[in-house]
Amino acid sequence: MQGDLNALTVAIAKIADISAWQFIAAITAAGTIAMAMLQLVKDLTPLRRWYQRRWLRRWFSAHADDFNDARKGADADKKTLPVVSEEKAEALLVNLATGGDDFAFYELASEQMVAQMNAAAQITLDYPKKYCDLLVVLSEGADVDDVATVVSQSPEGLKSRKASSSPDYLEARTRVGHRIQRNLDAVQISLGSQWRFWMQSTAIVLSIVLLEIGVVLASGPRMGTMLLAIPVGILGGYLAPVARDLVSALQTLRK
Repeated sequence: MQGDLNALTVAIAKIADISAWQFIAAITAAGTIAMAMLQLVKDLTPLRRWYQRRWLRRWFSAHADDFNDARKGADADKKTLPVVSEEKAEALLVNLATGGDDFAFYELASEQMVAQMNAAAQITLDYPKKYCDLLVVLSEGADVDDVATVVSQSPEGLKSRKASSSPDYLEARTRVGHRIQRNLDAVQISLGSQWRFWMQSTAIVLSIVLLEIGVVLASGPRMGTMLLAIPVGILGGYLAPVARDLVSALQTLRK
């Protein structure tokens, strides 16, 4: 124990002798290398696709289950709103968003993916009978009677009777549309923040590992020095997204 404390004291003394520029250079190098490794993994592996597909399928399942539970106690005609299938809803979404190419859909950044979902949602409002499962999942939380009104009284459903849209239908469609927008906002915020959290955490771990390897190679496995490398690695990992943003900005300027 005393030996570890002495090693830590020596390590602190050595760090005190390091200039601020050398300290910043070590942090920047660790963060930049961690960022490059993460970017390489994201570009060469289906990591983003796996993560976003898993996240969205859980979201679809939860929303479909919530609607099916709400449907049981609703006054709406059960024939108008059948039991919803999350698998069918997902298939409809991918078909409307990227022509059925789930690889292309789930590889999109979260902001672009939600934009495609929003475009698909507008189609479901125009053709609610045809895309009922998707409409219901996207609008989960809206009044079930409003959703039933949109499905049963839409121009698509009334076309054969040559009737015009009623005020009740227009009001219900507006409320359902607003609910869809709020749900999609929640998807973008939650999915994006969770993805950034895991990337940030991974960058911190990588930075710590890289610095620990460097410390061991430079001065051997000394406990004090290795412990002090941890906070430096955390700072490096925290700065990794900054380095990524700078690279993205430079690439944008080149274009």
